[in-house]
Amino acid sequence: MTSGAETGSALAAENLPALVAELVKKSDLVWVAVAGRPAQALWSIWHEDAVAFVVGGIEQHDPGLTDGGTVEVILRSKENRARQLSLRAHAELLEPGTDSWTATAAALHPKRLNPPDGEGQPERWASDSALWLLHPTAEVTEQPGALSDGSHRATVAVTEATTRTRTPYHAGRATKRRRKR
Repeated sequence: MTSGAETGSALAAENLPALVAELVKKSDLVWVAVAGRPAQALWSIWHEDAVAFVVGGIEQHDPGLTDGGTVEVILRSKENRARQLSLRAHAELLEPGTDSWTATAAALHPKRLNPPDGEGQPERWASDSALWLLHPTAEVTEQPGALSDGSHRATVAVTEATTRTRTPYHAGRATKRRRKR
C-alpha cells in the first residue's frame, strides 16, 4: 500500500503539464525566483508549452534570468492567491526576428494592457525588451498536499526612501478644528 504523499507525487508527475498549463492560463501572473534573489511577480501567458513573458525597457523588470539557466516558478491560485505549485524551469531567451520570437510576440501583444505605443509595441520589444520562455521541468519542489509550512515572506529591502515628512494637503480631506477655550 502506498502512502498519500507517494500517490500524490505519481499523480502530479503524470498530470504535471496539464496542471501547469491550467494554473498559468487562469492566473496571468507567475512568481519567478532566480538563485540568490527573492521571487518576482511577472505577468505572463501560456504559449508553446511554456510560460512566456517580456521584460526590460518600459516593461516589467528582469528578475536576473540567464539563457539556459534554471529558475523556480511559483504558481498561485487566482481566486485565493494561495501557493499551488512550485517547480523548476529552464529559461530560453528568444532572439528578435526568429519565428519563435514572432509567434511569442504575436501571442503576448494582445494580452499587454494599455501599451503606450499601440500596434507598434512588438517593434519596441524587438529593440528595447527581451522575450523569454520558461520551459517547466518535471522537478516539482512544492505541490498540493506537500506544500511547505514556511511563510515565504521576503525581507524588506533597505532603501533611502522615506515617508517621515508631513503629507501635503488634499482637497476633500476633513480638517481638524480646534476648540475655542
